[in-house]
Amino acid sequence: MGKILRIGADPFPPYQYIDENGEIYGSDYEVIKKTIDKMGYKAEFIIDDWSIIEKMFNEKILDIVFQVQKTPEREKKWYFSKKLRDAVTSIITSLDITKYKNVKNINELLKGDKKLGVLENYQYGEIIDSIDDNKKVYYSTFEELLEHVNNRDVGFGVADLGVLKYINKNNIYDNIKTINNLNFNRPLYVAFNDKSLRDEFNNFLK
Repeated sequence: MGKILRIGADPFPPYQYIDENGEIYGSDYEVIKKTIDKMGYKAEFIIDDWSIIEKMFNEKILDIVFQVQKTPEREKKWYFSKKLRDAVTSIITSLDITKYKNVKNINELLKGDKKLGVLENYQYGEIIDSIDDNKKVYYSTFEELLEHVNNRDVGFGVADLGVLKYINKNNIYDNIKTINNLNFNRPLYVAFNDKSLRDEFNNFLK
């Protein structure tokens, strides 16, 4: 096995997470690991809070990070792979969902004192990131966000549909519903500090 590549991501089950035995699992993790193996490198994975992962990547302690969204700022300093996958993002609520079945724009939901729960230091893309800060409530974990939406402490929240289904598979947050007419896709990528490594990765990514 050749060079060791240090690869980071934040915990986002079922895509990448650490189980109770300290082992890393997840569908995106498997795709990245298999691709790096095919390239002939050894992968060393670090799963931690995004603020830590991003700092390590910017300091070039990490070679690769995944799954990340493009932003103009990031594109100035990082090299992005071909698209890894699309994430389906939903708007969730515990309010009467029938009132919102014909709503076409998220801003229509946020009239009066209604607010949108989002995660701190998370890039959702233009649809969410362009909403005024005074209409958002920030949470440090996805579970905290779900709890506050479930208890109607905040009117709405933003949720990755795959993560929501995984975390709520036992219907812990039993009041939460998705406003499916407002679902949107977010393209996700793998980011690199080295352009040639990015190009090599793209050749092996399926």
